[in-house]
Amino acid sequence: MLDNNFIQIKKDLQQITDMLLLNGTLSECPGLVHGKMGIAVFFFHYARFTKHELFADYAMDVISEMLGQIHVDSPANYERGMAGIGMGFDYMIQNNFLSIEDDICEDFDQRMVRAVMYDLWSNFSQYRGLIGYARYWITRLRYQAPAVLARKCLSYIISQIDEKKQEIPITEQVDVFCFLSDLQRISGFDNCFRLLEQCRRIWNLQSPDFIRDIPRLENSVVGNVVRIYHHHCHLHEPIQDKIDIALKQIPNLDMEKSPVGTGLLNGYAGEGMMRLTALDRTNISWMNLL
Repeated sequence: MLDNNFIQIKKDLQQITDMLLLNGTLSECPGLVHGKMGIAVFFFHYARFTKHELFADYAMDVISEMLGQIHVDSPANYERGMAGIGMGFDYMIQNNFLSIEDDICEDFDQRMVRAVMYDLWSNFSQYRGLIGYARYWITRLRYQAPAVLARKCLSYIISQIDEKKQEIPITEQVDVFCFLSDLQRISGFDNCFRLLEQCRRIWNLQSPDFIRDIPRLENSVVGNVVRIYHHHCHLHEPIQDKIDIALKQIPNLDMEKSPVGTGLLNGYAGEGMMRLTALDRTNISWMNLL
């Protein structure tokens, strides 16, 4: 693929970059999946790939604009709100894109406690419901001060899953399963294994292909590759060959049928991340963000 399409991929990547430079700070959505946080993730990776710090500077400009949109009553959801933004910051710190001595998400914690414990939450999905909040709190376990709050919120979320496991709809079951699968590997949450097995049995998640059906990822080029990533990560199967095959099937960017947005899932940022991954095997852990 790289021998035949290297020039085309780089051309597509340049067009994607140009579009995001023009429109990145204009995105109305501050969030990770569809908005500014996802754009910043792309530009940090692109800066590392090109070795041009001006792209990292632009990522910081996007972040600055994004922070200006956030307030105490901002939406808490993962898709467009503070849970996903917090996950994005954690990703940037873990990948050394940001070097911040202060805890950048400290101001988010009280809003996220309120989201879990006091606000009405509508479902167990990752993008718009309780599992998205849980993803935020997993990242907060890394920090000594907020870890107490994180364990309290995560324990509450586990109790809600346990209490309502018979009622969780099929469209949310994989989100819950993946969350429990990840959490039970963390010290202090060993009891998640029992609940995980109960949910697998109750929901009849017996087929090894069940995790390929992740409704939140929609039917997009990025979403279809991320499905493969999650399938192999959570079922502990070899991943690289499948990802390589999927990356070889990335269609050329058609500006007549351009992405519908600028974000990671179905926008220019995601299209750019796919091509960076194909070109230099950029750390594919960015797919965890979706």
